[in-house]
Amino acid sequence: MAIGQQNQTTGDDETDDADEDIVMEVRDARVQFGMSRGQAWVLNDVDMDVRREEILAIVGESGSGKSMFAAALMDAVEDPGHLSGDVTYYPRETEDDGTPSTDQIGSYDAVGDDSVDVLDMSDGELQSFRWEEVSMVFQGAMNSFNPTMKIKGHFHETIQAHNAVLDERMEHVRDLFEALHLDPDRVMNSYPHELSGGMKQRALIALALVLEPEVLVMDEPTAALDLLMQRSIISMLRELRDEFELTIVFITHDLPLVAGLSDRIGVLYAFEFVEVGETRSLLKDAAHPYTRALLRSVPSIDSDIDSMQPIEGARPDPVNIPTGCSFHPRCPIADDRCEIEDPDLVSAGEDHDAACFYTDQARSELSYILDHGSTED
Repeated sequence: MAIGQQNQTTGDDETDDADEDIVMEVRDARVQFGMSRGQAWVLNDVDMDVRREEILAIVGESGSGKSMFAAALMDAVEDPGHLSGDVTYYPRETEDDGTPSTDQIGSYDAVGDDSVDVLDMSDGELQSFRWEEVSMVFQGAMNSFNPTMKIKGHFHETIQAHNAVLDERMEHVRDLFEALHLDPDRVMNSYPHELSGGMKQRALIALALVLEPEVLVMDEPTAALDLLMQRSIISMLRELRDEFELTIVFITHDLPLVAGLSDRIGVLYAFEFVEVGETRSLLKDAAHPYTRALLRSVPSIDSDIDSMQPIEGARPDPVNIPTGCSFHPRCPIADDRCEIEDPDLVSAGEDHDAACFYTDQARSELSYILDHGSTED
C-alpha cells in the first residue's frame, strides 16, 4: 500500500508553515525479511515527515511495525532484514545567532545542498550519525548498561569513542541530569544495580543525549516502568525538548500515554500508517476505524467495563497481508470496496489524514469515550 506524502495530503495553506521545517523525511520505506514460507513485510511503503522540534508519537499494536520504523530512521535494520526507499536527514543550517553550525555532518554525502541520504552512508558515517545527529533509547534500561561498569564509565566510553572533548561533554551531562532530576555525583558513581529502574531509564536518556543529537528516537522507553514513573518521565520529555531544542520520535503501543506528550500522532497498522494527525484533533475525533477501535479498547476511569471492547480478530501475518485495506478483515464497516481497493491517506481535517474510504461513517457509528468523559460519536 502506497502511503501518501504527509505534507501534500491536505493542500491547505494553513499547514504550510508547520510542514516546511522538516528534520527527517521518509519516503517509500520498506523492510522485508526472507522466510521459508515467503517474503515478510514489516514496513510497507511508508512515508512520513518528522518536523523539527516536535514530539511525534508512533502508535500501534505489538507487531504493527513501530520498531522497524524507528530502525529505518537510523538505517539500523538488522540482518537478514532489508531496508529500501529513501530516508533523508536535514541538519540544522545555522546556530541561533545565525553563524554556521559547528555540529553539521559536512563529511557525509549530501543529496542536495543541505540534506543527507541516510541509506547511502558508510558504516563509519552511520556510527557517527547514530549518536551525534540521531540517537536512540531502547526499551529495557535494566539490560542496557554493563553491570560491571559504573554509570560514569558508560558516559566516558561513549564520549571518547566519538573523539569528543571529555570535560565539555561531562559538563553537558550535568545539565542533562539536572533536567532529569538526577543527582550527578550519586548516579555517576553508582553501578547499574544500585539504581532504580526509573533512575536507570533517565540515565540512559542522558547517555543518548550526551553528544547533543538533534533527534531522539525512543522505542517503548517506559514499558517496564510503573505508571507513576512513566508519567514522571513523560513530563520530563517535554521539558527536555524545550530546553535542548530536541526532536523526539516516541514509539509506543499505549495511545493514552502520549496524549499529553506528543504534538502529532502516527498510527501504524499492518506495517503502514493508517492515520496521522495533530494529537488533539486525532484523539478528539479519530477518523480511521482502527484508531477508534484502539481508543475504545483502552480502559477509562469514567466509563464502565462494558464500554471497553477489545479489537476483534488477529493482526495480519506479515507474509500474507490482506489485499485492499489491510484492516478490512477486522473492520465493522468494511465492504466489498475495502477488500479490493487500497485507500490512500486523505484529509480528515486540518493537519489530520486517514487512509479510509468511510471516515464519516466511522465517526458516526464507532463511538469511544475519552478519559474526561466526553463521548465521540
